[in-house]
Amino acid sequence: MTNIALTNIAVLNYGPKLDYPAMFPEVVDRLQVFSQHELKSTAGLARYEYVADNDAVPYAELMIRRLHRERPFTHVITDNEYDLERAARMREDFGLSGQSAASARSFRDKAVMKRVAGRTVATARFARLGTIVELTGFIAEAGYPVVVKPVSQGGSRDIVVLDGEDDLLAFSRRPWREDLMVEEFVEGPMYHVDAVLGPGYRFVASSRYLRSCLGVFSGRNNGSVQLRPESELARRLEDFLDRTLAAFDTPEVSAYHLEVFHTPQDQLVLCEIASRVGGDRIPLITRATYGVDLHGAVLRQSCGLPVEAPSAAVPAEVHGSLCILPPGRPVEAPGRPPFPWVRHYEVNERLEPGAVLHSASHLCFVIVSGSGPEQVEERLLEAEAWLMARLADR
Repeated sequence: MTNIALTNIAVLNYGPKLDYPAMFPEVVDRLQVFSQHELKSTAGLARYEYVADNDAVPYAELMIRRLHRERPFTHVITDNEYDLERAARMREDFGLSGQSAASARSFRDKAVMKRVAGRTVATARFARLGTIVELTGFIAEAGYPVVVKPVSQGGSRDIVVLDGEDDLLAFSRRPWREDLMVEEFVEGPMYHVDAVLGPGYRFVASSRYLRSCLGVFSGRNNGSVQLRPESELARRLEDFLDRTLAAFDTPEVSAYHLEVFHTPQDQLVLCEIASRVGGDRIPLITRATYGVDLHGAVLRQSCGLPVEAPSAAVPAEVHGSLCILPPGRPVEAPGRPPFPWVRHYEVNERLEPGAVLHSASHLCFVIVSGSGPEQVEERLLEAEAWLMARLADR
């Protein structure tokens, strides 16, 4: 366990709602936080700085290295996928435990990730791209449709699906990027597996995306539906996670967010795996069903601090979430849907009133409960219909 008297923790934060004083009560005065978003709860922190575009500018790393010379850090932690590599680099330079730079890179670079994971699980055919000729060569072998995306991007950003020659010609008019890869399109619903693994600690939960993650580009609302943990598919997905991780150099403590296709032939095929907590509403529905704080579980263990073991009891109900995309015009969000199974409803307060919304943001989201994924999905769709009908009237 950590010697609290010697503890000095550098934090590269992204999440706008993380409460570090509540998460780390016994060492709150040993936390030095550099945050991409302004945090509401900062009382008692040894240091707190809001840094615009923190994961894109080198200021935080420069300051952490300077501060380390004055008083050595015992831990460097982050909740942000885009900070994993530089946090690992600093740990290596400081001689600290935690994920190595090579391990972080193997999870961050999607082409490297697929090559590594392909040793133990099925993956879609893929290739890193240097020129348009390499793209057309891949298409000639694999056929349409194909997916083109940056190797180190997240959140379905900058992904393009090419369904035919017209799409290829349109894509050829865009500025070429040096960080692209291509992969064959895999049919079937996508599932995500969210886990925190550490010495004597194991938490794994599986969910299905309500719709394709790429649906947001055509204006479709997106969300997740949790599986019953005792279901056969949930067990298959947990086994798939273990087989995937067997191919990687993994740290002693880490969170994982795995995305898996379930093909019409009943095959599980890797889409991606990240060594961090899943985004969107995943932490909220996880806490609602299992009482597990994914961020707290992995960040506290990464600092050698105790974490209560997850309950082995089968949950009475599971949850799902749905985000309503902005309609592209100034509008206020509808009120909370009037259903007893709505467990949480939240409007995106980061959007200015009357602002024209865009596809990268959400207007509001809802979390519902149910006995199983079928009932949860039914209720999500009912809540969606209620919200969209009132949104159309505004």
